Amino acid sequence: MAPVIGVTATLKEDLETTATRPLGKFIRTDFDYVEGVAQAGGVPVVLPPVVGHRDAGDIVGSLDGLLLSGGSDLHPSYYGEEPLPELDIVIPERDEFEVALLKAALRRGIPIFGICRGMQVLNAALGGTLYQDIPSQLGPEGLRHCQETPKWQATHEVEVRGGSAAAGITGGDTVKVNSYHHQAIKDLAEDLVVSAYAADGIVEAVESRDLSSRWIVAVQWHAEAMRGAGVEHRRFFEAHVDAAERHALGRAAA
Repeated sequence: MAPVIGVTATLKEDLETTATRPLGKFIRTDFDYVEGVAQAGGVPVVLPPVVGHRDAGDIVGSLDGLLLSGGSDLHPSYYGEEPLPELDIVIPERDEFEVALLKAALRRGIPIFGICRGMQVLNAALGGTLYQDIPSQLGPEGLRHCQETPKWQATHEVEVRGGSAAAGITGGDTVKVNSYHHQAIKDLAEDLVVSAYAADGIVEAVESRDLSSRWIVAVQWHAEAMRGAGVEHRRFFEAHVDAAERHALGRAAA
């Protein structure tokens, strides 16, 4: 059977109130994530952030892999800081759910793929820290990491570390990427290694120190939106689904 991949979702509040459509909250995830998993051969399951810590373990028990999607800022309390004025929207329900879900996935050892916010949540949950706002904390000299062009267009290159999982996936030492973030990794978690940088030093990809025992790969750019722009972006989804399939087969054989 194809591996089941959990895709995290966010909450959106409907601010338009009418007689037939009252104010309410909605679950949302970009279809690009779901389609990326499905095209890679996995079975995507969208995970709404509405359960408690005890339920996170039960959810992970039904998954072969976890995809942490992009979205809102992670509250800085998860890495021991107070909010800066430049902090953007945070969604407490999503933060609590995803950190609990990630920790359950780590305990169970299922393959994890993080995208944008997903990479930041991964780093913070493992003990690292984040820049809450790149322009105000690092200054205006670096690259523009929050583009206004269509999401499938690349705006800068990243340098990929030779011998890394990212290099094996992309097949090259540079990758052209899009950029939609104002937060980034500051202090790297000990369990992770950097596999790609932007020219201004911003971390663009990380992975676990030992992929053979724990498959974890994350990218700062939105690979889901660039699957049509280059095969290297689709290959991240394929690598994740392949790792999830191997994990599921290994568990079945045990």
